[in-house]
Amino acid sequence: MKVFCPNCGTENDGTPGSRVTCRACTASFEIPFENNQATPQPQQIPQPQQPSFGGRPVQQFGTPPVQPAQPPAPVVVQPPPNVWQPNAPSSYSAPQAPGGQTNTLAIVSLVSGLVGCLCIPAIGSITSIITGFMALSQINASGGGQKGRELAIGGIVTGFLGCCGWMGYAILMAVAGK
Repeated sequence: MKVFCPNCGTENDGTPGSRVTCRACTASFEIPFENNQATPQPQQIPQPQQPSFGGRPVQQFGTPPVQPAQPPAPVVVQPPPNVWQPNAPSSYSAPQAPGGQTNTLAIVSLVSGLVGCLCIPAIGSITSIITGFMALSQINASGGGQKGRELAIGGIVTGFLGCCGWMGYAILMAVAGK
């Protein structure tokens, strides 16, 4: 019995009550039993010549439905977040060499401590103590990036020695009566 595929309209052979697979679109359908009534045949849609491979028709899949063209989504360009800070240590910078640059205030502290012990006791010793503590603070804050800790401590010690020495000398002179 000749039947037409309900999917693509291709003519196939089969018996009533059996299941048939279309040779063109591979759709599976059942052939109904005849009721002594002529069933109208579906209208044949003219199709172009199908390509074949070795005498067998090449299976063709349906084309996807055409979607209406949508305009592309607008591209939103945002500036990168402001993560750079001018004086912040960078994770991309080269590591500091161990024992980097000597702190200038540490040198000033030691020199003014020596000057305070030898020449100008009041100004040199007080300057030595103040700059020594400032240098220690800066060296500790640098995290090992500056050296001169020993110089700062030396300046503080000489500053205190200068103050104590000159105060002792002044007391001794006052007691001696000169």
